[in-house]
Amino acid sequence: MTPAQLEPLLLLEQSGELTDTQRRTLDAALAADPAARRLRDELRGLARALPPAPDPAPGAAAQIAARLAQTQTNVRAPLFLPAWKPALAAAAALALLLGVQLFRPGSPSADTDLARSETTATAENTPADDWTDPLADEFAELENLLTALSGEDPFGFAEL
Repeated sequence: MTPAQLEPLLLLEQSGELTDTQRRTLDAALAADPAARRLRDELRGLARALPPAPDPAPGAAAQIAARLAQTQTNVRAPLFLPAWKPALAAAAALALLLGVQLFRPGSPSADTDLARSETTATAENTPADDWTDPLADEFAELENLLTALSGEDPFGFAEL
């Protein structure tokens, strides 16, 4: 038996809390191992060196029980009772689903936004085909320059 296994049994012996099975195990270990007997003697010497533990004050148990009873009556119920939690979870799920439904493409609000943008475009009387990119010429020139720099491979400029 290792000292780590023996020590709890020796402490239980000192306090008088050994069961019969534990007593037999301890006696067998003490009979077989002189180091176990030395450890037992050391623990007994330490126990004798310590002063005895004082007895609790008379009526201490009754005072503690009274305080516990008083504390339990003063405790208020929590604001969110457990019965409210499922209702709050359901409300959050409903809000999430409604939010997703409203902003989903093809939903009535998305169609309304599309109609509003079309109305704005027609109200300005500016057809979408008449719009030209003011930077289109500069981008075409830059693309031609990059193609010329890269040689024959038009996509080789990505390696530059």
